[in-house]
Amino acid sequence: MTASRRPARELPGDPARLRLVYTHDHPLEPYDFEDTLEQWHVSVRLFHGEEGECPQGCSESCERSIEEGTEIGYLLLCRLRGYTTDNRWEAADAESGDLESIASTVLDPRTGQYTDAFDEAIECPVGDLLILDRVFLDRSWRGFGLGPVLAAEAIRRLSGGCCAVAAEPGMAEWLDNREEASESYRQQARRKIATLWESIGFTHFQDGVYLLDPALRQPGDLLAQRREELLELSRAYRSRAASLTIVREEEQEPAAARGADVSDQQLHAREGWLETIGSVRARDSLLYLQGRCRQAGWDSRDKRTALALAADVTSEADLRELGAQLRDVHFGLRKAFADAVTFSAGSFDVRPFREDPGRLGPLAGVWVYGSNLYGRYTGRSHGVGDACKHARSLGPGLARISLAQLLDLAGFWQWNGPMCSFCSGWSGQRLSEEQFTHYLNATANPRTAAP
Repeated sequence: MTASRRPARELPGDPARLRLVYTHDHPLEPYDFEDTLEQWHVSVRLFHGEEGECPQGCSESCERSIEEGTEIGYLLLCRLRGYTTDNRWEAADAESGDLESIASTVLDPRTGQYTDAFDEAIECPVGDLLILDRVFLDRSWRGFGLGPVLAAEAIRRLSGGCCAVAAEPGMAEWLDNREEASESYRQQARRKIATLWESIGFTHFQDGVYLLDPALRQPGDLLAQRREELLELSRAYRSRAASLTIVREEEQEPAAARGADVSDQQLHAREGWLETIGSVRARDSLLYLQGRCRQAGWDSRDKRTALALAADVTSEADLRELGAQLRDVHFGLRKAFADAVTFSAGSFDVRPFREDPGRLGPLAGVWVYGSNLYGRYTGRSHGVGDACKHARSLGPGLARISLAQLLDLAGFWQWNGPMCSFCSGWSGQRLSEEQFTHYLNATANPRTAAP
């Protein structure tokens, strides 16, 4: 998968559970151009596994998607049949301007036969023409490279008897204000889409029209590569989902109906996260957030998003950017996420390091967040999460500096400085294992000189 694609943690579901459902209907007695122009609607649906379970538990919609699936996009393809009484160009022109634009590039409008240039470009220019008219995915499913593999799979099943597949890369969806789509914007969009179609075997023919030759070996080889990428994406999603699975609390059974050891295990699973409250350790972040999510009735998709973000936090991550990605979720979940990835100043013994900043060691680079760390604005500085009622949300409005820099701000630590008396004015990013070990040693032996 290319580096520019969205990470698997942002997937709304397992891509390996996507299925294509083909639909074509026609009257027994053809009229107009229906004997020549054959339209196919291919629904892209996400099916739920019968034995699988969502990380935050299944709902009624999951039960429905076991049988019917949930549509997350569609493809439109058109087959122009030869050897009928109709002119294929006229059939395409009667249907839509987009189809006519493609047809007029590969067909002679007067006869409806393939042009000389088309004959030279295709290995065996005898047969029907399949046109890839449109590929559409819901916004949450875009950016993962799924469009090409979906198109390639549909082409594989519908191109039998076709000598070529044609497509004209264009904008499938316009901006809310169509006037904002400048010509340069359109050209960039076309180039991006053209690159996607080239990844499954299309090559530029003429006037912006691309052709795929089913007689060549290349489309089959490229489809195999796209399938492998799909499986790789699915494996990454499943691995992430497994690490984020929240076991739902089972209904209470009579004490006599279960052994004491099972009861103890269930109790530990439900309450083990309580031990992470107030922790400054990064490895406790996910367990803490899982516990909070088990107790709350937040939206399951929002939970999955927050858990995935928490699982991917590194010591170098800018938590303000991650917090901004949760701006549309429940405020309680935003606070829980902030508490999971940061520690309040009250949980961190800063005295040994204020007395001797040289003892910081790897703690010097710990990121610190606060609303007014430098005292540039009127009022106090506050941390994030539930440290006090004035605590802020993680977002671009916060200041971010290292712990070493914070200790160097003499005005911050003065009695009349910007420090809040409840939350101490700052929150720190939870410590890596190296930082945590150093912190324990430094605070256990506060009078020992730093090495």
